[in-house]
Amino acid sequence: MGPDTQAPDSTFPPAHVPSTSAWVHRCATRMLELDPELDPLAAMHTVDDMARITRWRTMPPEAVAEAIYARGAGEDRLSFSSRPMRNI
Repeated sequence: MGPDTQAPDSTFPPAHVPSTSAWVHRCATRMLELDPELDPLAAMHTVDDMARITRWRTMPPEAVAEAIYARGAGEDRLSFSSRPMRNI
């Protein structure tokens, strides 16, 4: 690597995760790291739904989990199990 080149940002693994199940697993794992009291099944269901939305699915799964928790910073803890479902 020459002096003008920078190492790639290694904060998150590459954004493209070919398998939706791998994306869901990685995102839910990061959510559980951020909130160990979160119900793992609720995390998996939430992330599985989010994986169907292109905007979220194209992001690194760990970044999605952190974005969810960054949004909730300073607010009451997010509850995924009691959130009402929206009709789309």
